[in-house]
Parts: sequence; structure tokens; C-alpha cells
Amino acid sequence: MTDVLFEVAKTIGSASGIFAAAFLVWDRYVKHFPTAIIVARPLVEGSQHISQFLLVKNISDRPILISWNDGETRSLRLARDQSSRGIIQSLVGDTTIISLGSGVEACLPLFRPRDYEAIDPDNSLELILEWKFAQPRIWKPARRLKVWIRKRDLDNMLDGYLAGGNNRGRVAGATFQSSSHHPHALPIAEGDLFV
Repeated sequence: MTDVLFEVAKTIGSASGIFAAAFLVWDRYVKHFPTAIIVARPLVEGSQHISQFLLVKNISDRPILISWNDGETRSLRLARDQSSRGIIQSLVGDTTIISLGSGVEACLPLFRPRDYEAIDPDNSLELILEWKFAQPRIWKPARRLKVWIRKRDLDNMLDGYLAGGNNRGRVAGATFQSSSHHPHALPIAEGDLFV
């Protein structure tokens, strides 16, 4: 009887060890992934015109490089800022790369597809970004970050926008805010925000 209990205890112990190791590997793999969500906000502070933006946040303790392909007008399109140069680059450029420091978030203008009105409300709109650490501890290839939303949900988000307070500052057409992990982080210079 004690042999059976001993075997059961060993089995439970080894299973929990395997589970703990798997959780540790998973946690290390996804811990420093940036977050990206589509948000609705006014084009300019106090404006009644609500538009969609992509809010990207670097939750890592190291700077990251985020890139995307420009020039595609049949899907969601991202610009590095609201300047005419940033918008034109999103139409005719090849690839845009931005840099986000540790704990920094950027709110980037997001443009709808050219044939937006013809898209079925239940279809999904997606945007694929690539990101990598600017200074990795060990070499890691660029990773993909897919952001998607149903057209109906995007329309409802824009139509149902309720203004809320925020304390974000502006840098070069993008917005940033220090994270709660780094409350004393200073804003980075315009030349450092965009590469």
C-alpha cells in the first residue's frame, strides 16, 4: 500500500514539475511582447471628429523596433504620425520602422481600406506588425503581432465613443505615457521615437 502511495506522490510531483517548467518557458516567451489595440479617439484634443488609432505599448524593459509594410490601400493602413509626410509615406512607402523605449506607448493613426463601405460588417479587418528588440539579450528573429477587429465592432466603437480623461503628452504626432512600471521615465526626444 505504501508503495502505491509513493508512486502516486512521485507521479503527482513529476507532473507538477513538468507543468511548472512549461509555465516558466511560456512566461519567458510572452512576457515582453508589446501590446497593440485599436482605439477610438478625437483627431485633435477637443475635436468632435472621432477616428481610429492603433495604441502600441512596449511593456518590456528594453527598446523595441516595430515595422509594417506601407502602400496597401485594400486593408488597414498605419501611419507613423498625423503629418502629411507620415500619411504620404503610408500610401507610397515601402516599410516604416519606429522605435519605442521601455514602458512607452504610441498612438498611431490608422486608416481604413479604400473600399471600406463595400466590406461586409461581419468581416474582420487586420493589420500585421513585426517587432524585435533593438538590443536583444540573445539573438531573436523579428516576431509578428497581428491586430484585428470586425468591421461592425470598429463602426460601433467609433459611433459610441465617450470622451474620457487622459494624461498623455504629444511627440511628433504620436502620443506617449510612462508606464506604471517606470513612473519616473522621461519622454524621449523626437529623433529617438521614430527611426
